Amino acid sequence: MRRSSARSITGEAAPRRHPAEGGYARGEETRARIVSAALRVFGEQGYRQASTRRIAASAGVNPPALQYYFGGKEGLHRACGQHIIDQVSALLSPAIEAARAVRAGDRPRAVEGLCALMTAMLSGLALPGSESWSRFVNRSKADEEGPALAMFHECLFMPLLEAAVRLVGIATARPGTDPVVRLRTHALLGQVTSIYPNRALILKSLNWSQFDARALELIERVVIEHTRAALQRSS
Repeated sequence: MRRSSARSITGEAAPRRHPAEGGYARGEETRARIVSAALRVFGEQGYRQASTRRIAASAGVNPPALQYYFGGKEGLHRACGQHIIDQVSALLSPAIEAARAVRAGDRPRAVEGLCALMTAMLSGLALPGSESWSRFVNRSKADEEGPALAMFHECLFMPLLEAAVRLVGIATARPGTDPVVRLRTHALLGQVTSIYPNRALILKSLNWSQFDARALELIERVVIEHTRAALQRSS
């Protein structure tokens, strides 16, 4: 099966082959069920340890279905990666494009742009399936395994980082190549990225059952206050 290129935050997806047997709707439903199961299994066991047999059983299909729809384990891992990229890109694309449009020297817009980027990142916490996405991503990063990891770096991590670095550089009147700017950017983004792999701990410590609208509003307020304060001190 020929690999399709990953779609980045601003790119277009390659056309996807649809199974003829069972019709379009049935084929897409089965494919989505396999991806959902694979996200859970890969997230729990990692790319190397996860078995296609277990994924197939979890999805309620026969093992040959994985070969038919995805060409095997590697293709399935890529499909999981593209699914996450598609979902996250829908959240981040407007904020990233706005960040790229901020002019050098426009500190107020740079600060507002970074806050908007943080807000977009936080919005994913309440989306259905985001827990399995974050587990999949963090397991891939921890193990440094699986073809989806390179896709994440190219299509999500680096575009997000470079957009944020640009805003921090403008807000602090420093070049984006400055190590201090880049380290400060990592620290600021870490306010949000650290929440995803620690969801259960954060919910428990705050006695919350879920990240509902009220919880997200409070998290956003704290993150934005910290971000503004950090940029104010460093300007």
